[in-house]
Amino acid sequence: MEMISNKQRLRQELKRKRMALTPEQRIQESADICAAAASYMNQLRQQKKKSALTIFTYLAYRDEPDTMPLLHQCWQAGDTVLAPRIDAKQDALFHVYPITGVHDIEPGAYGIPEPRHHLSALPESQWDQIDLMLVPGLGYDLQGGRIGYGGGYYDRFMSRLQQYSSDLPVCGAFVFGTQITEKIPMESHDFRIDVLFMASEYVLIDK
Repeated sequence: MEMISNKQRLRQELKRKRMALTPEQRIQESADICAAAASYMNQLRQQKKKSALTIFTYLAYRDEPDTMPLLHQCWQAGDTVLAPRIDAKQDALFHVYPITGVHDIEPGAYGIPEPRHHLSALPESQWDQIDLMLVPGLGYDLQGGRIGYGGGYYDRFMSRLQQYSSDLPVCGAFVFGTQITEKIPMESHDFRIDVLFMASEYVLIDK
């Protein structure tokens, strides 16, 4: 119970800090974060000897770091972009859909941007194609710790992903400066981030 209480307090504190950013700060910092991610992806292409990558990413909502500047670069580079859509019939579960531009996005559950309903989901057996996964969250530490919103969507996704692939994708996060904290309380089922994308730099986590 103490762990849950500590997480709830931390979520509230991190929400307040992120909401305190001005729209101008969020736009500029998001652009810088996207530039850092684009630089990393160029290195990942060389490392994997691929001209194009498959990226699975959240679609920003409200005051989250905006992923869209990076997605436009990915589409121009010929990368495959995947995004989640919540399954209304199964609690805390989403499916993965390829999107080829902003025309493939619409407001979904809770108003969160999601792939349009006419699109076909990527079969779970093909999830092993994902090279880079960008997950949302409220806060992070420099050891790869992450605290999300409490819904468990990405914890369940990672658990399902492990069933189809032993070679997991690089797990990254877009991070405003206010979202870094000294220590995130982690539980056994929580996964850790591999790389933090921050304003004009990225930090690889030494695990």
